[in-house]
Amino acid sequence: MKLKFRHRGRQFFFFTVCVNKRRPILSRLVDEKTRPVLTESGKKVLEMLRALHGLNSALTASDFVIMPDHVHFLLIVNYDADPIFNPLVFVHAFREETERMITTGGPPPRVLRNTPPAPGGGSGGRPPSFAPFWEPDFWMDLSFNSRQLRAIRTYIRNNPARAIWKRDHPDRFARHSGLRHRVLDPALPWSGYGDLTLLASPFLFPVRLTRRVPVAEQEAAIADAVEKAERGMIPVSGFLSPAEKEVEQRLRLSSHARWIKSVPHGLPPRFDPTVEDSRHLAAGRELILSSFPADVPTFPVSRMNCELMNARIIALCEAAKNGGSAPEPPIDS
Repeated sequence: MKLKFRHRGRQFFFFTVCVNKRRPILSRLVDEKTRPVLTESGKKVLEMLRALHGLNSALTASDFVIMPDHVHFLLIVNYDADPIFNPLVFVHAFREETERMITTGGPPPRVLRNTPPAPGGGSGGRPPSFAPFWEPDFWMDLSFNSRQLRAIRTYIRNNPARAIWKRDHPDRFARHSGLRHRVLDPALPWSGYGDLTLLASPFLFPVRLTRRVPVAEQEAAIADAVEKAERGMIPVSGFLSPAEKEVEQRLRLSSHARWIKSVPHGLPPRFDPTVEDSRHLAAGRELILSSFPADVPTFPVSRMNCELMNARIIALCEAAKNGGSAPEPPIDS
């Protein structure tokens, strides 16, 4: 495995390490405002994370969360202090030492191995000394810019809340494929996440605000859409243009508005909604809907996909208004 990253200055690595067979033995989730309550095993993992800087001054676990069956942590590496640091060797050593600590109750090591196993003893993915407490595979992402770094830190911070929302509302976080409903065109491959009862409302209305006009000049249309939502109507939109995103932001700030978000690409089997989407999915206030196959490329979002999405939104809202008889979708030129 070849890693392409700079070997100077600071580098950020985002690790996810899972307990073997995903056994929930590291912590217990209480509520979304309380950090996970650690078990004795989880406390040993925490002890190891806090000890990393003392084992190697080039390493700092800046952000982490110990979930019931896995650990997320952001590792900052100063390559000026340790130019030969190898993240693959590190993660194997981390798992071996945490297993030893959990099994024996011992303290963190004095030194953390940073060299590959001996020749013939395996290298890279799975050295023979691999600790069976953990899953054989792990996830590692490299952060190259400040925006991605902020997203990773937000993901770590909100991971317990998202897990609780998914645990308490599994039906809203399960992908529903092949959706059938009176307002959906049966010829299209619909899929969705969230509260499907939103489709039953006869008061669906489309929100389409152009990106060609500044947001400030569309204030009246934005305010009208939000007012309708607060009266119980259900806005349907891709929320792609700046003005549409402003509508979505105001809907999120409302205490009870509900909406349907249509995405101009297919929903993958393991769709992972944003923190904001997760919160509103759990509350039953949002439905994420797609009528495109999952193999449609997510990026870039093509103009044709957006135009088709707009046409299908209009047809869906017209069907709701007409009592469920879906008309032919108009062609958006």
